[in-house]
Amino acid sequence: MTSTLHWLRNTALTQWLAQYSHLLGNRDALLISGEQLGQLPDKQPVKQSIYARKNDAECLGNTLPTYVMLKSDEEWVELVLSFQQQITW
Repeated sequence: MTSTLHWLRNTALTQWLAQYSHLLGNRDALLISGEQLGQLPDKQPVKQSIYARKNDAECLGNTLPTYVMLKSDEEWVELVLSFQQQITW
């Protein structure tokens, strides 16, 4: 079974889920970056893991929901490589 990292750069998570949640597989995950981090819902909207780059979160200055797992630059590279494919939205 394929695993996909869905990287949301230009689309808010709730908007993306309304259109594309059917694309999420059990082994998939979401990576949220940039301004999209400021638009996260308070409660985790999916069972898949949700990640963000620590640097993006610090630049934004907002407190992120506790379900978001922060990754350093080194961990972010490892995260991307751990998935068989990546789709940037």
